[in-house]
Amino acid sequence: MDGNQEGIGSFFVESISLIRKKSTSESVWGGERGAMKTYRIAKRAFFLASALALAIGFNSGPADAAEKNIRVALFIDDGQGYRNTIPAVTLESPNDLKVELSGNGGSYQLPRVRSARFAVDQFAIVALETGNLTEAERIAQQLSKQKKDASITVETRGEGPLYRVVSGSFQTLEQANAGVQAVAGITGKTPKVTGPYHLEANTFPTRSEAEQWEAKFESSGISAHTVLVERGNDLAYAVWVGDEVSEAARDRLAQKVSGMYPGFGYRQPADTAYTLVDKEVVGSELIDRYVFSPRARLSVTAANGGGVPLVTVVEREGRQYRGTIELSAYKGKLAVVNDLPLDEYLYGVVGAEMATGWPLEALKAQAVLARTRAVSQGNKYGIANLSDTVLEQAYYGYGKEAGDIRRAVDETSDEVIKYRGKVIEALFYSNAGGLTADGTEAWGNAVPYLRPVESKDTYPQETANTWYLVELADGTIGYVRHDYINLLPTRNAAGLQLGEVNTDNLNLRTGPSPTVFKSLFTLPAGTQVTVITSVPEENAYSWTRGPYTPQEITAMINASQQRNGGATFGVPISQLEVTKRGPSGRVLAMTANGMAIAVSSPDSFRSVFQQGTSSLRSTKFDVEQMGTLFVLGANGQLVTRSNQGGALQAIGAGYSRPVGLGGAGEDFLVFDGRQWRVASKQQKFLIRGFGNGHGLGLSQYGAKAMAEDGYDYIQILQHYYSDVTIEP
Repeated sequence: MDGNQEGIGSFFVESISLIRKKSTSESVWGGERGAMKTYRIAKRAFFLASALALAIGFNSGPADAAEKNIRVALFIDDGQGYRNTIPAVTLESPNDLKVELSGNGGSYQLPRVRSARFAVDQFAIVALETGNLTEAERIAQQLSKQKKDASITVETRGEGPLYRVVSGSFQTLEQANAGVQAVAGITGKTPKVTGPYHLEANTFPTRSEAEQWEAKFESSGISAHTVLVERGNDLAYAVWVGDEVSEAARDRLAQKVSGMYPGFGYRQPADTAYTLVDKEVVGSELIDRYVFSPRARLSVTAANGGGVPLVTVVEREGRQYRGTIELSAYKGKLAVVNDLPLDEYLYGVVGAEMATGWPLEALKAQAVLARTRAVSQGNKYGIANLSDTVLEQAYYGYGKEAGDIRRAVDETSDEVIKYRGKVIEALFYSNAGGLTADGTEAWGNAVPYLRPVESKDTYPQETANTWYLVELADGTIGYVRHDYINLLPTRNAAGLQLGEVNTDNLNLRTGPSPTVFKSLFTLPAGTQVTVITSVPEENAYSWTRGPYTPQEITAMINASQQRNGGATFGVPISQLEVTKRGPSGRVLAMTANGMAIAVSSPDSFRSVFQQGTSSLRSTKFDVEQMGTLFVLGANGQLVTRSNQGGALQAIGAGYSRPVGLGGAGEDFLVFDGRQWRVASKQQKFLIRGFGNGHGLGLSQYGAKAMAEDGYDYIQILQHYYSDVTIEP
C-alpha cells in the first residue's frame, strides 16, 4: 500500500512534430500521461535546424479554417517511419452505421448495420478450419496471447457452421508466407495462406439467394463469399468462390468448380468497387464482416438518432468520433481516417491537452494553439493531415469534449498565431519548470519568437501528495506516503522526528511515487521510522530519476552512444557531469568519465537516460553523484572522495575511536549544515529535474496560472511567443 493519486498534469500530452523518424521503430515525441512517454530523436534531426529557422515562413492557414475539414489518421502506415496499423477494425453506433462504398467513380450505400468489422481483401493466414467453436476460440486465444492477430469468421454449410481462425492481413504472398511458421509454432496446427484471387459464379436478386449458393459451395469444400458488387448504377449480390493466392491457382479452381456446378460462368471479377460480406464471431455475438477491395473506399457515419451522431472505433480504446470514419488501403495496409470539421476536431484536442474546468482563457489559448498546429501540418501523411497521437497533438475524440472546451474553441474560431504574417510552429508542452527554453536549448538553433520567459508552473507541486524520506532501525533508507505514518512526540539524538507505520504492507520505495519507483519491501504496522525530510510526490514541476548504479548508467549511455554514433564505454561510468547549460538552465552538454556524451540535439538528453519507455521529463536537471563526497581532512584540506570501495569512517563527538558510516544498506545520511542528504557507499547517480516537456513555447500549467491571475488568452499567447499576432 502507498496510494496513487494522479495529478491533473496527467491530462497533458506534450506535442512536437517538426521531425518524423525514418526508421522501422515508432517514435513518440514526449508527453505526460502520468509519466513521460518514450522520446526518440529522429535520424533526420539535421533537418530541424532549417525547419525551425524557416518556421517564420510557413504558409498561412486558411482564412475560413473553421469551415474546413481536417483528416486525422487513427491507424495508418505512411511508409516513411510512422506505423500504427491493424488488420481489421470494428465500428459501432447505437443508431446504426451508414456505410458508403466508393469506387469506379460511383458511390453506393450498403445496408445499415449496428456494428461491423472491416478489412482489406488481401492475403491472410488461416490457422484453423473447424466446426467446433470452442476449438476455434482456443486457437484464437493462443495467437492473441502471443500478440498475433486472430479473428474467427464463420461460413454456413448444410452440416453446420465452419469456423476459420484468420490471422493477419498481408499485401503480398511473400509477407503472408513469412508468417506461417510463427503461427504454426504457436498453435501446433498446419496453417494455410489465402489470397484475393476469386471467381464470380453468378449474381442474384437477393442476399438470401446468394447466401444459399454460398452455403452449397462451402458444403462442397469450396470457399465462397456473398459479395456486394457494382452493377450499373446500383449494387447487386453475387457469389464469389475461392480465396486463391495466384492467377494460376484461380484458373485451376475454375476447372474444378465448373465440373461440380456447371450452370455458372466462373469469370474473373472485373469490379473494383466490391465488398465481401462475411460473418465474424466477436465475443458472444455474430456480426457482419466487410472485406473490401484495395481500390475502393468505405465511408462510415452514424445515423441521426438524437444527440451527436458518433461512430465508436473499438480498437482505438472504444473512443467515439464525430464526422466520418474513412477506410481504405494505403501503402498496403488498412488505413482508418477520421474526416470532420476542423473546430469539431479541436473540441477533442483541447479536451485531451487540457482539462475541463480549467480557466476559460487558458482553454482558449490552447484552442488557438491547437488550431495553429493543425493548419500548419499540410497533407503530412499522404491521405491525412495529422495523426491522433502526440506526434502532432493528442486527439481522443468526443469523450474529451465538454461545454467549456467547446466554448473556448467557438469563441476563438478561425484564429491562429502568426509571426510576420506567417503561421508559426505552435509548440506547447506540460510544464516549463519555472522558465521556458530558448530555441537553442531544444534543437540547437534560435527561433525569433521562442525566447526564455518566466512561467508560473508550481501548481502540480503545490497540490502533490507529501512523502517522507525515512530511515529504518537497520539503516535502510526509502520513501513512504506521509499519511501512512503517525508522527511521534519524540525525536532522536540528531533532532529528527520519529514516526510509526499505521497500516500493514506499506511499500518502502526508492523514490516518492507509486508508479515511477520500485518497492524495496513492505513494512508492517507499528514499524518505527526516523523521518529525515518531506518531499512532494513525483509531479510535472519537480521529479527525480534513479538512483542508478554505474552499470545501469553505463548501459543507458552506451545504448544512446550507439544510436548517435558515439564511442561506448568499456568500464562502468564513475563520473557524470553537466558541462554546459543554455539560457534557461537546460542541459546542452554532458561528459561521462570525462568523455562527451553524443546526442543529435540538446533535447535528446532526455532519451539518453531511458529505461524501458521511461525517459527524463525535461533537460532541466542536475546529476547528484551519491558516492562522491567532499571530506574535510585533519589538515583543513577538502578532499573529493568518489566511493569505489573501502570503508569511510569519521570521529564524532562522544566517540573515542573512528566509527563506520551508514547501516546495513548501501545508503547513509550526511548533513551539510543545512539539510540532510542521502549518500552511498558505492557510486550511484540521482537525477533531479524540473518541468515536463521540451520547454519551447507555451507551458500549459503556466497558462493556467496566468489565466487565474486575470490574463486573457491573447496576453497568455503573446507572453510565451514573442512578437506574434493572433488573427484569422
